[in-house]
Amino acid sequence: MKSLTIKKLFQMHSWVGILTGILLFIVAFTGALAVFARPELIIWSNATNSEVPQDVAPQQVERLVNQYSERVPEAFTENIHIYMATGHNTTELTLVFESHHGDDNYDVPVVYAFEINSNTLVLERDFYGVSKEYYQGRKDTAGAFISHFHADLHLGRPVGLILTGFMGLTLMISVITGLYIHRDMFKQLFTFRRKKSFSIVTSDAHKLFGLWGSIFHLVIGFTGAFLGLATVILLPAAAYVSFNGDQDKLVETFTAMPEPVISQQYQPTEIANIMTSITQRDDKATLLDLTVMAFNDENAKVYARMMGGENFASELLEYQGNGDFSKSMTSFGDIGGWAIIIIEWLFPLHFGNFAGVFVKILWGLLGLTTALIPLSGVMMWLAKRSRGNNSDLSVVAYQRWNRLIIGSCGGIVLACAVMFPAQVILNASVHGVAQNTWFAPLFFGSWLAWLVLCLLPINYRSLLRVNLVIVALALLAIVPLKVFTIDGYLGFVFAEHYRLVASIDLVFLLLGGLGCYAVTKLNKQPSGAIEQQLNEEIA
Repeated sequence: MKSLTIKKLFQMHSWVGILTGILLFIVAFTGALAVFARPELIIWSNATNSEVPQDVAPQQVERLVNQYSERVPEAFTENIHIYMATGHNTTELTLVFESHHGDDNYDVPVVYAFEINSNTLVLERDFYGVSKEYYQGRKDTAGAFISHFHADLHLGRPVGLILTGFMGLTLMISVITGLYIHRDMFKQLFTFRRKKSFSIVTSDAHKLFGLWGSIFHLVIGFTGAFLGLATVILLPAAAYVSFNGDQDKLVETFTAMPEPVISQQYQPTEIANIMTSITQRDDKATLLDLTVMAFNDENAKVYARMMGGENFASELLEYQGNGDFSKSMTSFGDIGGWAIIIIEWLFPLHFGNFAGVFVKILWGLLGLTTALIPLSGVMMWLAKRSRGNNSDLSVVAYQRWNRLIIGSCGGIVLACAVMFPAQVILNASVHGVAQNTWFAPLFFGSWLAWLVLCLLPINYRSLLRVNLVIVALALLAIVPLKVFTIDGYLGFVFAEHYRLVASIDLVFLLLGGLGCYAVTKLNKQPSGAIEQQLNEEIA
């Protein structure tokens, strides 16, 4: 009975991996990059010269809000969003004046938006129109594009979120079944025979990555499943059970920022004093944005969204318009309980943004192992079916499967690598939101071109070498392109304020060098029995 159970679990483990392995690699690999999207890669992508985003003094923020509030109708000052130039939302200080009820031109939420350079305080871009159109049309970057792809594969809602959510579920199933059917591998915690054949190395890596990272993989699977499925399945289900299907009522219940009552009595909103108070409360936390309700009214409220510092998850602070602190709460308002706390923890646990850059690096590396587990599992399955005299997978079919893996999985790596030198070129040639039209063609075009190439009857080892060479050259080209396109780049690369951007440039150089090293190692590796058999058949 026990052996039968293990056999069934093994079959489940195998088929879940085979059916979802390639897609799971794509989601996990882009997820490892998405860990660094906000703010690191967004700041890097917007560093077109020596300027990088910097904090704007509270007094200047208050002055700018007062200045631009005079340019909009009074109804739009009842709801003001102030996005700080941190790289989490944007690299410009952005003031968004919103009317939820529309205006004379629109019957839907409308905004006046002003994007201000955080260094010079010069207006970079303004916008008037439908709120949804503004947020969808904000300037994109290579890092943000990859992050969005990880979230919904750029398929939108609900299809994209459902797919990525189910990938989280399949990851959990694979880890649980894998740990159970491979219980004996706990005796081989430190076994990695790197000098053996490629099949043995792949098998050892698959087991070690699965065992050592099992807790991480389960956390990523659970949080990914929840974040993907919550808004498209769980939210409607909760509304149906508790609010008779009224999703708007459910959202209103969990909204931490209710609409204020306008008194029509003038009282200055002390934005500068509130920002100073926020810093004094926790100087290690990052102020992401402020929401001002009923600006310059006696009943004004200011909500500050914080991240980092002493808190594991994000924190929402409420202030009176006169600067008096009211309370601290979660993103769901005053609703308490362990369930809310756990939900609040899901996002930082998924992306590793709760304890500084070193945890992010750890999350990124572990995320790569999450991507390699399904990939190595598929490779093991193919190798097993192609071995022996009674193999049910021919050598030609084995080649086709490997070309498919290199085309899809290697293609996503290539597409991501190409995005970063392309970002440097776009920064030098295309201004602002006009860059947005380039990212999708570059990303999907390079991926599709590589996938088509891999459909040709070319030895898969040769394709793997070419893939590594292209990826390595793309990463190595970033710094030379910056030297060529950014005046004085070498002069300020060691400046204190440019440290983050220069560090990312250095990482790209190191990764490019690592790719070149991998190519040389691959060239020295002898062909396996399957490749030799194929060569004999071709001859």
